[in-house]
Amino acid sequence: MKRVSSIAIIAIVLASAAFGQSPAAAQSQVPPGSMLANSAAPSASDAPIGPRDFIEVKVFQDPNLYTKMTVTDDGRITMPLIGKVDVSGLTPSEVEQRIKGLLEKYINNPDVSVTVLEAGSKPISVIGAVMHPGRIGITGNISLIQAITQAGGLATGYGRTLYVLRTAANGLTEQIAIDIDDLMVNGNPDLNLPLRANDVINVPIDSSINIYVLGEVMHPGNVQFRRSQTPTLLQALAAAGGPTDRASKRVILKRVVAGAEKTFHYDFRKIIDGRQNDVVLLDGDRIVFAESFF
Repeated sequence: MKRVSSIAIIAIVLASAAFGQSPAAAQSQVPPGSMLANSAAPSASDAPIGPRDFIEVKVFQDPNLYTKMTVTDDGRITMPLIGKVDVSGLTPSEVEQRIKGLLEKYINNPDVSVTVLEAGSKPISVIGAVMHPGRIGITGNISLIQAITQAGGLATGYGRTLYVLRTAANGLTEQIAIDIDDLMVNGNPDLNLPLRANDVINVPIDSSINIYVLGEVMHPGNVQFRRSQTPTLLQALAAAGGPTDRASKRVILKRVVAGAEKTFHYDFRKIIDGRQNDVVLLDGDRIVFAESFF
């Protein structure tokens, strides 16, 4: 009976190692709460207007001047009373001032509003492990979660970290790393950054690795992990159902290093007790739990 109780305790400890251990949070290249939450860079609402952008113009003193239109390839729009207006390269607020100045000969102190409904010239791209990778148009202000939602949501096999790639003020590409679980599961608002025109969201696919657990375990065979999980010996043992009541403390790890197979020996009971460090496993590792003869 003592032996059965011992095995049961080990199984509980192993289950905790496999499922209670949270992976280390992915390190963002930008401190949380600084650039992400308080970026001074332009968002979709104040990015320069360009050809094929679909915009809305309101003149509050005259509803008849309300219009929606697509900016032509030469960067112009056409409005009642004032005709063609060159808007290319101007922000919405600058276009408001330009239209206001042109309307002042017809309307006293016109109140003008310009909104980019869809930035056809400056799409955001979502690539990688999403249901519908590709380009999405900016509709007003759009956040990271909204962009992922427009791309159909995350697909099976996504990794721990996504990356937002954008052009910095110096013309170089900068990369912002976002912990997906913190964003999507914990709902950390600091990570749901507002996106800019031409941003690229890359959700890398997390490849799987295979570990072979053999010998005195409840379910010998292949166990599979995501590479970002950084699986360990105890996690592999737990995934294989834990040790049988015939298992000894000895574990043999066989690994191919530089084309040659090497053998390592461990005492998994010492790892459970914290007297030895757990062992990080690699793709293709073979673990053999020896049988006790006593």
